[in-house]
Amino acid sequence: MKNAGFHYCMLIGALSLAGVALYYFLSYFFNLSVALNNNKLKASLDSALRAQWLAFGCQSLLIALLYLLVAFKPHSVTREVIVLLGLLQLVECVLLFVFSGSNVAAGLLIAAALFVLAGAALWPKKVVAPPPAPAVVTPGSLPPL
Repeated sequence: MKNAGFHYCMLIGALSLAGVALYYFLSYFFNLSVALNNNKLKASLDSALRAQWLAFGCQSLLIALLYLLVAFKPHSVTREVIVLLGLLQLVECVLLFVFSGSNVAAGLLIAAALFVLAGAALWPKKVVAPPPAPAVVTPGSLPPL
């Protein structure tokens, strides 16, 4: 039951972050690029805003893929890394609420962070396989010389 809870928490976190990435990419192509094309910003500032926006989208997508990997192979990444990435989404969420007012992306980031941190609490223990039993040699089991 605990493993299933971990699995679903990580999957929901991955889907939420994939939604954030989709939000960033779609809003870039339909909103941000139009707004930046219509403003007379310095070229360096315009390029920096575009790069930062796309970097956040790529970061969300890559972390979503990592969460998806962890959902199926929990010990491919350490628990501490997952906790730090979950806390990163909480920081991003606060920044989005304070500066952009984007409720969609912030809500998805809250969902991702909460489910990932819950998944970290439900982290499955690593099962260590017992060593193989030593072969027993009896006098009749040896091949003739």
